[in-house]
Amino acid sequence: MSRKAIIQGEIHISPTDRRSLMKRETNQYQALYCEGRSGRISPHYQQNRYNFYVIGILTLKLFYGIVAYIYTNLFPKSGYDIESQAKDAGLAFDDNIDVEIDEIFDSYNTQTVNNTLIGLILLFVLLFWYSFQVDTLNFVIVSTSIPFWILPFVYAILLPFVYSSLLISFANTGDRDEKMAHSIMRKCDERDHDSILILVGEKHVEPIGEMLDDEGWEVEKQRSNNILGRISQCLEFDI
Repeated sequence: MSRKAIIQGEIHISPTDRRSLMKRETNQYQALYCEGRSGRISPHYQQNRYNFYVIGILTLKLFYGIVAYIYTNLFPKSGYDIESQAKDAGLAFDDNIDVEIDEIFDSYNTQTVNNTLIGLILLFVLLFWYSFQVDTLNFVIVSTSIPFWILPFVYAILLPFVYSSLLISFANTGDRDEKMAHSIMRKCDERDHDSILILVGEKHVEPIGEMLDDEGWEVEKQRSNNILGRISQCLEFDI
């Protein structure tokens, strides 16, 4: 009997795709596997670069939390607990299929990690130096009274976030996707699951789907219906 999986891509900050996935007839599926990890933060031998990366990840999590809190309070009925929805539908639930933060960092090419940080620091130095040359921020033909030093100050605060975001977006070697796919298949073997739902970030849909397909799974890939997801799909290039 062929194993089958539906992989739903999502934009993590929005519940749109989660709702879409759970609107399906779920009685033919045994489990829901969601992108997630234990949350453990381990030390790393590349201390400074890794610490910058972790600060950026935590900043992103804080941003997600603030947006979710504001959204839930502005629209009280918008909250969506997919774990409880899955369990109510009789599905086993597992949101620990992703690798840990230090393992993700290790999957990046060392030269890319170093060059990205060096480039960002050089940009900060340039902005800091330039702040002594000009008094206020000017946008082409629009003059403002905002002091220029605000720009390097804000940039310095956001630097770890920008650093981790660039690595997450452009330094993926595929190792993380492979480990997530293997984690799902291993757990399915251990639990005798042969019909599952998978919820992961939009960029993981294609590679994980292809790996499951190579192992003989019958895979249905659903890309995100969220407006941000559709924009992301339009920006994808096959180079």
